[in-house]
Amino acid sequence: MLRRRVEVLFEPSEYHRLEELAQSKRRSVGSLVREAVERLYLQPSREERLQAVERLVSQDFDFGSWEEVKEEIIRGKIPVEAHSAEEARRSPV
Repeated sequence: MLRRRVEVLFEPSEYHRLEELAQSKRRSVGSLVREAVERLYLQPSREERLQAVERLVSQDFDFGSWEEVKEEIIRGKIPVEAHSAEEARRSPV
């Protein structure tokens, strides 16, 4: 839920362009501005993303054998979005 209000002033021509863009995308001007701020200023930096990848790569995960994982999928312990448990049973992999 949005909780803080910010007032931003635009030149009339800029605001008109934003209104047209918002209308073409079936969105509000505010949502366009929020998205632009998020993309430009609120995304993790390249260094933060690299550090996250390094943390993930340094982990030693043991998921077990494919047969164990497949059985857990079939029993419904691991959710499968694109395939049903029946499709997993038939899978030759």
